Parts: sequence; structure tokens; C-alpha cells
Amino acid sequence: MPADEALEAVRGYAAANRIRLTGHVLERMEERCVTYGDVREALMTATVCRPEPNDRWLVTGGRNQDEEPLALVVVLEDRVVVVTVF
Repeated sequence: MPADEALEAVRGYAAANRIRLTGHVLERMEERCVTYGDVREALMTATVCRPEPNDRWLVTGGRNQDEEPLALVVVLEDRVVVVTVF
């Protein structure tokens, strides 16, 4: 899938609230004081989607609810599956 289509899918899934969080990302969210709302906002406002190994995408350019940058690693299935945040 081209990066622009992946970015469109990420934004669309987030807008439709079709987000699944893995156990790993929940741990990282707690460590980094990131809320579900922050993740959703960062996904909806992302500007770049770059392919990573293992069918993952690095999603950047998005901002959390406090307007701070938040990067995420995701997998696209029938929703966006968030693997980690940083």
C-alpha cells in the first residue's frame, strides 16, 4: 500500500474510532502519560506515514490533545492497531 493511502486509512480509522491498543502500547502510554484521546488525536492529525518492517507503519506529524508531537507505530487491519507510542 502506498504511504499516502496508509495515512488516509490511519486518519479514517481514527476518526471512526476504529482503534485497537495492544498490551505493549498500554504500558508505554502509562509510562509516558499518554491517554487514549491523545493517541486518537495524533492519529487523526498525522501528516506522515512511513513503512516499517513487519507490515508496520511509523505515523508522525500528529499532535496530542496538548498540541505536543506524538509518534506511533501501527498495523493496518480492519482498523488501526497501535503497537507503541513515543
